[in-house]
Amino acid sequence: MHVPSGREQLQRMAREVDLEIEIIHTESPEAMTKALEKLVSEGAERVAIAGGDGTVQLAVQTLAHSNTALGILSQGTFNNFASALRVPHNLPAALKMLRDSTVQEVDLGKVGGRYFTESAGVGLFADALALYGQGTNKNFFRGLYATARLGLAFQAHEIEIIVDGAMHSSRVTLCEVANTYRIAQAVPIAPEADITDGLLDIVILSDITRRELPSYLRALRAQMHLGLPKVSTLRGREIRIESKRPRNAHADDQVVGVTPLTIMVAPKALKVLVDPRL
Repeated sequence: MHVPSGREQLQRMAREVDLEIEIIHTESPEAMTKALEKLVSEGAERVAIAGGDGTVQLAVQTLAHSNTALGILSQGTFNNFASALRVPHNLPAALKMLRDSTVQEVDLGKVGGRYFTESAGVGLFADALALYGQGTNKNFFRGLYATARLGLAFQAHEIEIIVDGAMHSSRVTLCEVANTYRIAQAVPIAPEADITDGLLDIVILSDITRRELPSYLRALRAQMHLGLPKVSTLRGREIRIESKRPRNAHADDQVVGVTPLTIMVAPKALKVLVDPRL
């Protein structure tokens, strides 16, 4: 089990629920990756990560397509991937779940050689990340408002979205290809997303004005955006996004380049530990 802090406390809590664990403390992302690579190479069946979405996303790069199942002890602010797995955010409850858990295979998204747990796309979110950096992922609305104030990306861009070979052209402000229903600051952008169906959910926000932005953001937060006239959805396994001019592209909280961009689902790419009763 990787844990960033509180080693003795965690060991005590695990004993209280009759869960036997070996805690590996790591000081950096690089050290955690090396520890996970070693565990995978040694044939570890299960490993739990104590951390938030960023830590989990890093772990997934090593654990994808391995025989080592991932458990999550949510220690972040929003814990979107853990929520998609219906993992308890309460630490004692999560430890009990790990004790009784079963292994399930779930989907990931993939852009180039990088896996993502939440979403990838172009438009406002990608441009905000390019401007303000990785931390913008957990300050989603602040980043979008800041982007709007600067005027960046508030001219919708003509893009072509090819979904499993079918062409869709649109002027978009935001196009997110989601693996989980929640992204960034717990924004429920794709309420129907299912991480076990072998599909990615595409949510497109078309040519909105700056005046319309607050009402669309409120609708996003309230999970009422799918009924708005400038929101459309698609689903698919392979999505290619093209544009005449290069546009920033992101995967989770990382800018991964510019368009053209190919996003694919990796079906059953990750083994996870979940509550067998769910």
